[in-house]
Amino acid sequence: MDQQEEVWKSADFQERESYDMLGISYDNHPHLKGILMPESWIVWPLRKDFIVPNFYEIQDAY
Repeated sequence: MDQQEEVWKSADFQERESYDMLGISYDNHPHLKGILMPESWIVWPLRKDFIVPNFYEIQDAY
């Protein structure tokens, strides 16, 4: 268990979320893997260099 996790139990999820969305890695984290994005997603969507793929289709609301 990480030293931060011993003091703040929710640090595990906050570190995993920041890794999943921004790509920030933490030393000595016991199980650093994403919790919000699918495992097949290999980019970090909240980074400034993220480019939105153009394969999304806009559907009519009618």
